[in-house]
Amino acid sequence: MRRSFIILALLLAASLARPASAQQTPGQLADQVLLHAHEATAIAEGGGHRVVDIFFDPNCPYCRQLYSDLRAWVGKDDLQFRWIAVAILAPSSLPKAAAILQAPDRLQAFRATEDHGLNPNANPGIAPARVVTPRTRKALAANEALLQRAGIDSAVPLMVFRDKAGKGQLFIGAPKSDTELAALLATVR
Repeated sequence: MRRSFIILALLLAASLARPASAQQTPGQLADQVLLHAHEATAIAEGGGHRVVDIFFDPNCPYCRQLYSDLRAWVGKDDLQFRWIAVAILAPSSLPKAAAILQAPDRLQAFRATEDHGLNPNANPGIAPARVVTPRTRKALAANEALLQRAGIDSAVPLMVFRDKAGKGQLFIGAPKSDTELAALLATVR
């Protein structure tokens, strides 16, 4: 949680350093992302009506930790997680993200990639794409542009959702405990 608050404080500081017309609160940034989240190329997990959009990079260990922590929540409490791939952390992120988005079953490819990262001996994961199609490049670029709407260039995982009051919320990083994660998910509308 401390890492998340530090990053959120940095976001706020960066926002305050902008001209007055460009200043936005984290809630306003979240609203901008949520306004266009339906345009993202996302991998839906769970069929609930309480939606959490999660930006991830296949090379991100914090994303992998969040993925692991959310396993107990998939299909429960009317939650749906929409995983939005971006390729921002390393040159190898692009072929890995592309492999997931170009797979016949994106959810299965995503899970194989994340499961492999959690336990490299468990299964081989999915091989990085040898060819990244123009369609996939366009989808990843659009996902990254959506992430940038939140004023963030390279901080993942990023969870974006509406709280019970209907306000946009941002959470950067993986919650530090099951209790913190449960409290966060309880606020999702």
